[in-house]
Amino acid sequence: MHIKRVIPIFFIIIALLYIIFSFTVEERKMIGDVRGWDPGSRAIPIGIGLIMLATSIYLSRKEKSPPGQDRKPHDPGIRKLTILTILLCIFFILFFRFLGFIISTHIFLFSLIFLYYKRDIRWSLIPEFSIGLLICTGVMIAFYSIGRFISRYLFLLGRKSEILVLKSKLATAGVPLVILLILFTVLLIILKNPIKRGKYRVPLIAGFSAIGITEFLFIVFRQIFLVSLVKGFVFW
Repeated sequence: MHIKRVIPIFFIIIALLYIIFSFTVEERKMIGDVRGWDPGSRAIPIGIGLIMLATSIYLSRKEKSPPGQDRKPHDPGIRKLTILTILLCIFFILFFRFLGFIISTHIFLFSLIFLYYKRDIRWSLIPEFSIGLLICTGVMIAFYSIGRFISRYLFLLGRKSEILVLKSKLATAGVPLVILLILFTVLLIILKNPIKRGKYRVPLIAGFSAIGITEFLFIVFRQIFLVSLVKGFVFW
């Protein structure tokens, strides 16, 4: 079987196992969720598993080669990517509770994007990968901290002043999202040239993508749908 067909099929199995694992996670809901909007702590892992499953099935169908088409020899780079992707999935599952949602999701996304951009995996990439991951993780924590501070400040201000709109999701989720988008855009403009053709182009692309996706997921699931996310190292 061609290596390109093996990869999607393998991830179908991984996605199914991950979904099964998600149902074994202890179900927790917020105590103050009087309206019943919190879908529980299983929502995100089950959702990720379903997305993985749908994507794997799509790739499995897409990679069918036309009849009579010559198949290329196995690419060592693809095999390395497959192994590393498997290890990253295992890392994400095993350390999700220990590291917390923010850190584990950011590391997982940064690593995947970095590796799939590079494709030619070599030991010499470790310094570039490590420095990029550390810097981008610091920026991610800074973005998270700014968003949490603004959200809590607005909520407390609304409770003291009895202004209901400040305690609503429109303020506690919408305002931080807008401010973070502005900061994100400013950083993109400042680093426009390095992202396009600089030496650290790939770490920057991986970092900005991981930060944007992680922060967006956090705001949507935690701030809007009130899903109980594991804090881990980022406990505030």
